[in-house]
Amino acid sequence: MPASKQFPNKLHYILTYSCSMSLRFIRALWLALLVAWGGYPFDVLAADGKKLFETNCARCHYVSDKKLVGPGLAGVRQRWSSQDNLIAWILNSAEYLKTGDKYALDLYEKFNKAAMPAFPNLSKDDVLAILDYIDQAAQEAVAKAPDSVTPAEGAGSQPGKSSDSQYTTILLLVLVLVLILLLVYLTNISRSLVLIWQARSGQKDPPAKDFSIAERLENFLRAAWVWAGTPGNRRWAGLIILLVVLYLLKLVWDGLYGIGVFQGYQPQQPIKFSHAKHAGELKISCVYCHTGATQSKHATIPSPTTCMNCHMAVKEGPKYGKTEIAKIYASIGYDPNTDRYIENYQNLPYEEVVKIFTTWLEGSGDAFRAVERFIQKPIDWVQIHKLPDHAYFNHAQHYNVGQIECQTCHGPVEQMEEVYQYSTLTMGWCINCHRQTPVKWEGNGYYARLHDYLKARYKEGDKFTVSRVGGLECGKCHY
Repeated sequence: MPASKQFPNKLHYILTYSCSMSLRFIRALWLALLVAWGGYPFDVLAADGKKLFETNCARCHYVSDKKLVGPGLAGVRQRWSSQDNLIAWILNSAEYLKTGDKYALDLYEKFNKAAMPAFPNLSKDDVLAILDYIDQAAQEAVAKAPDSVTPAEGAGSQPGKSSDSQYTTILLLVLVLVLILLLVYLTNISRSLVLIWQARSGQKDPPAKDFSIAERLENFLRAAWVWAGTPGNRRWAGLIILLVVLYLLKLVWDGLYGIGVFQGYQPQQPIKFSHAKHAGELKISCVYCHTGATQSKHATIPSPTTCMNCHMAVKEGPKYGKTEIAKIYASIGYDPNTDRYIENYQNLPYEEVVKIFTTWLEGSGDAFRAVERFIQKPIDWVQIHKLPDHAYFNHAQHYNVGQIECQTCHGPVEQMEEVYQYSTLTMGWCINCHRQTPVKWEGNGYYARLHDYLKARYKEGDKFTVSRVGGLECGKCHY
C-alpha cells in the first residue's frame, strides 16, 4: 500500500498514543502535587504549637513526664482543676499565685519557689496550641522504647527543623518524580516524531543497533576530528581548544589557591554539643564559655567545670537524653546519682567508677559504651579554626578594642547544630576586612590619645578604617 494511504491511519495512531501519554503524565503530576500539598496545611498547623513550645518552654520543661528545671508536662491538663486556670498560670504565674490556688502554691513550693516567667507575648490561642502539641508529643512518646530519647521528648535542637526537613524531602521526591515522568514523556514524543517522519517518507523502521559507550565516544571523536579539519572550521576549532586549555589552567590555579584553606571544615566532636541550642535558643553569650576571647589571644575551649555550672542541675538533654551530658560527668568525676563530685576520682579503681555510670545510665548498653571512653580521661575536642604558625591573631584585641562580633569571623554559630569553619581565614580575607571596617572611636579608651592626634592631622569627617591605623602593616600579623 502506498505511503500516502498508510499515513493517515498511522498518524491517527501516533496522535492518539501521544495524547494518551500526555493525559497520563498530567494526571500523575497532578496526583503527586496533590499528595505533597494536601498534607502541608496540617503540618504547618501542627508545627505552630511545637515552635511556640521550643521558643518559650523547652529550656525548662520536657513534654514527657521527666523533670528538667521544671516539671515534665505530660498530662498537665489533667493535673489542673480547669484549663482556664492552667492558661492563667502559664501566662503569668506570679499573678496567679495571688489567687491562693492550692495546686499552684504546692507546685511553687515543690520547685524551691522558682517562679516561672510571665509570657506577655503569648495569647490564649498560643497557649492552647502549646498544650495540644504537648498532648500529641506525649502520646507519641508512649509508643516508643523507654530508653529512646528523641526531639519529640523536649525541644528540638533547631526549632522547626524536623517538620521543615520532612516537607523539603517530600518536595524533592515530587520533583524527582516530575523529572522522571517528564523524561519518559519527552522520550515518547521523540519516538512519535520519528514515526511521523517515517510515515511521511514511506521508510520502514531501520534495524536497531545498540552502540557501546566506547563506540559512541569513538564516533564522536572521529566526527569532531573531521569537522575540525575542514578549512572553514579551523579557527573555531583553535578557539575551542584555547578555551578548554584556559579552563583547565583555571582549575589547576583554583586547586593550588585552595591549599591550606579549610572553609566548611566540620569534624565530628566527641560530645554532641549543640550551639543552636545553647547560643541560639538559650541565648548564652559566646564569652561565657569561651572566656579567653576577652583577655587573651586565644578564645580557649571551655573546661568541663564551665559546663557544670548548668549541668549540675540539667542532667538530661532534650535530644540525646543522659548520654552526652554523662560524658562530661565521666571526664570530670561527678556522680549524678548523689549530686556530688567524686573524691580522689583519678585514683579510684576503674571497676568502682564503672558502677557509678552503669547505675546512672541504667545498665551497660549503648549509652554506657558511648560514655565509657571518657571515664577518668579528658575530653578530646577537635580544633576547627586554626591559623598558620607564622600568623598572629589576638581575640582580645578584636573583641575589646575592635568591638567585633564573634559572628563576623565564625558565622551564625547560633544557628549551627555542629560548628564548622564559616570563613576562609586567608590573608586576603583579613586584609579586606581591615580595609572595610571603620575604627570605632566612640567610648573606646584604647584610641583616646590616637584619636586626638589623628583628628588634628586629617580632615573632619574623613573615614578611618582599620587599614589606616596599622591594619595593613606586615609586622602586625607576622612575627
